[in-house]
Amino acid sequence: MTAELVVGPTTNGHSANGQYPEGRGVADTLPSGYLRYLPAIYWDDPFVGRFLRIFEDILSPLQGTVTRRSQQFDASLAPPAMLQFLATWVGADELGEFPETQVRRLVKNAVLLHQLRGTKRGLRLALEVVTNKRPYITEYSPGLVLGEDAVLGLNTSLQVGQPLQVHIVFDCPESEVNTALVHDIIRRYKPAGTVYTVSFVT
Repeated sequence: MTAELVVGPTTNGHSANGQYPEGRGVADTLPSGYLRYLPAIYWDDPFVGRFLRIFEDILSPLQGTVTRRSQQFDASLAPPAMLQFLATWVGADELGEFPETQVRRLVKNAVLLHQLRGTKRGLRLALEVVTNKRPYITEYSPGLVLGEDAVLGLNTSLQVGQPLQVHIVFDCPESEVNTALVHDIIRRYKPAGTVYTVSFVT
């Protein structure tokens, strides 16, 4: 099959009577935007305008991919397939399957979580990311202490605590969180050598 190029009284894809060829719309007959890179003498040439559309249609998707390259590595914007790939880079895939929103949060906070591993702040952040619940974490302290993580009526006690012991309380029923995942996260991010307890408010 051969295609015949008809050169006649046309203007940017219009026929002489002002109608578009059958089966073609306005977008198909517009001249290429690449004309602006040529000398002005070519701008009104309908053949050159249509001819450059071939290259524009091929290169525009590639250019779009390159332009959006930074988005591929942004946990907030990456498509799901790329997000799972990014999760393998930072070890977030080792924690199991999560909804996409939580995976994005894990990947986004992965570097900070690695830096804070073994600290109270890191443990709290990891638990918040995977459970969407705020944990109250208290360590050994003599007497009754109230503060950000010691809430009267929730997890305060007059009993003397034990060194190297961490208490974690969730202000929600146990059924609202994945307890197996909670214990896994605590073992990963708690300070080395400490023991812990977990309780829930019913």
